Amino acid sequence: MNDMEAPDTHFPVTELLSRLSADTRSSSEIARLSGVSQPTVSRLRLSSGQRLRRSAPFNKLCSFYGVESPGAGRRVHAAYNELLRNAIVEAWDGSEEHGRALLVVIKGLKEMSGKPR
Repeated sequence: MNDMEAPDTHFPVTELLSRLSADTRSSSEIARLSGVSQPTVSRLRLSSGQRLRRSAPFNKLCSFYGVESPGAGRRVHAAYNELLRNAIVEAWDGSEEHGRALLVVIKGLKEMSGKPR
């Protein structure tokens, strides 16, 4: 589905909008943490679910809130998993010491993300 098509019946608009409205953080903070623009978060919070379409920001917010987006699908998840795996392998020299250091870095990134679990 491209950006100009109407959403389908499996599009998780309602779930995402309910998570956004339940989130007590500011639109600016949500935008910063999720990697989308603040105006995008504000528009979604004020929308009634009309005229929404799949887009990279929408998919990022779905991912941020743990909402399964059919647009993301298994192919996209598999591609990201492969990119992540390749980046780790490329950064790792193969030693146990370096592996432990990478684990510390990854755990630190998880703590910095501030994502609700």
